Amino acid sequence: MTRENGRMSLTQPANTWEPPDWTNGLGLARTAVGGSALAVLRRDGEPAARTALVDGQTFEDLPALLAAADGDPTVIRAGAWVDVPDHLLLTPVGRPGKIICIGQNYLAHVHEGGRTAGPAHPDLFPKWHTSLAAPYADVPLPPESAQIDYESELAIVIGRRARRIGSADAEHFVFGYTAANDVSVRDYQFHTTQRAAGKAWDGLTPVGPVVVPAGALGGVRPDLAITGTLDGRVMQRDRTSRLIYGVPELLAYITTIMTLEPGDLILTGTPAGVGFVREPKVLLEHGSEFAVRVDGVGTLRNHFFAEKDG
Repeated sequence: MTRENGRMSLTQPANTWEPPDWTNGLGLARTAVGGSALAVLRRDGEPAARTALVDGQTFEDLPALLAAADGDPTVIRAGAWVDVPDHLLLTPVGRPGKIICIGQNYLAHVHEGGRTAGPAHPDLFPKWHTSLAAPYADVPLPPESAQIDYESELAIVIGRRARRIGSADAEHFVFGYTAANDVSVRDYQFHTTQRAAGKAWDGLTPVGPVVVPAGALGGVRPDLAITGTLDGRVMQRDRTSRLIYGVPELLAYITTIMTLEPGDLILTGTPAGVGFVREPKVLLEHGSEFAVRVDGVGTLRNHFFAEKDG
């Protein structure tokens, strides 16, 4: 097996490749195999998966795979079976070129923050690939803050290069969806009027467990239940159809400003119920477990622990 530009050549006979059955939550994931990453086809909760192939090649990350497939799930094939226990799952996109996040995108969340109306335009802020964490990882809580909050979100995964597209064309550029937890360090978030200091911390944004093609989840107008639970208690619940700015509108606005590339992530915003605005506040602490469930995608579940200072 050889590697080049994120691809790995495969010696498996072509007659064993099969079109995947994109139903019941089958999606793209990444796992650790022999010290390397491997893109696979997996359903949430299943201990085995199949290698994800495009033109007979396997891939270490989704940007290269989606570029090779031109964002088209119908050209992806299922290869050899591999064991993929939960603890070996990696974030499904390891090194996206961009992570764009959307604030204030559910009206109930706007209201709980003390505002009467949503933003006049999508509220954008960035993260970087170092912010990402695996879907079942134990996540360290930084010692610099005791105000660390959860945010359940639907994340868009871009399939094709997109620049200045209209909202009516969004379906040609969205590959699929996954779940994310936009863990927020609230005191740092409010140090200034810019959010990045509270949003882009290393390893505080779990994503996964799989990326399911948009066509299996309602296309670019998905109506999916999204639920966030803290230690088994439901804290957030809404539907993605109630986004203020939906998937097409977000892509049209963002691609007016910048080029989106295969594998780029857009976190679409969180529903009402975040811990920081509750009285009393309900925040993440040592021993907390927070789960984000998006219907059709599966459940992102992380334990949090206190990171030692220094």
